[in-house]
Amino acid sequence: MVRLEHISKQFGAIRAVDDVTLDIPGGAITILAGADGAGKSTLFKMLVGLAKKDAGAILLDGTDINGDYSRVTAVCGYMPERFSLYSDLSVEENMDFFAAVQQVPAPRRRELKERLLQRTGMAPFRRRRAGALSGGMKQKLALSSILLSSPRLIILDEPTTGVDPLSRIEFFAIIEDLKKEGRTIVMSTPYLDEAEKGDHIVFIRNGRVMRQDSLAGLRASFPARLFRILPAGNIFEVMRQVAADPDLAGRAHPRGRYIRCLQTGAGDPGERIPHLEMVEEQPTLEDMYIYYERQA
Repeated sequence: MVRLEHISKQFGAIRAVDDVTLDIPGGAITILAGADGAGKSTLFKMLVGLAKKDAGAILLDGTDINGDYSRVTAVCGYMPERFSLYSDLSVEENMDFFAAVQQVPAPRRRELKERLLQRTGMAPFRRRRAGALSGGMKQKLALSSILLSSPRLIILDEPTTGVDPLSRIEFFAIIEDLKKEGRTIVMSTPYLDEAEKGDHIVFIRNGRVMRQDSLAGLRASFPARLFRILPAGNIFEVMRQVAADPDLAGRAHPRGRYIRCLQTGAGDPGERIPHLEMVEEQPTLEDMYIYYERQA
């Protein structure tokens, strides 16, 4: 649905986004995964016209928008990292306000508001002030507010940061339902476990895309094998040996009683690490992100 081609943005001496090309497939969940300061928010702001790009092109449905951001905003709902709810208004009053701003007709507004309150589980709290909501409930209210315009494209900037684990699960259940309706969702997150829920995953670091693919594609192309090793003897002594080995340094890390090691060459790390047990595991997105980050 959306393609960004060679997008760049600089703030003074800081190159926030550096020659980024990425795809946001229609009817799917695309997740931009990266640490704070990676350039995720800046990319979203350029996509909706809140920040001016220095270079590159934005294509919507295969056609360059040529600076006409109204073509994007007409079909998208954008939820920034700090969505501005009105704390003195109730849940329902906030939704009415945002529906009015988005010029949703009154009959349609009532129908959509009731449906969204039920879908998000916010109906029992419709008269509660937004300022008295939990973090997870505030995010569900923010999402409901942008959905009132029935957008085809939903842009979510770190929507689960600071949200409790149960609310994160509930939030992603709503996102999955939206995908089933054919909506296109693109969101950013610093949490690599969340990125595994995406259909299309983009690793971004220091304003540049390191890798992008489906989870299956990232795993299939990953050039290293991951081993979980139970060391023989004191783990700290073993790790001192590992740190002194140029072939292992930076690739083996303690995790509880075990050492996790990425092997990029022939053989296996058990030949160099004294161990009682060694098991090959499927790498997580976190393992892959850390690997590519160190190669960058």
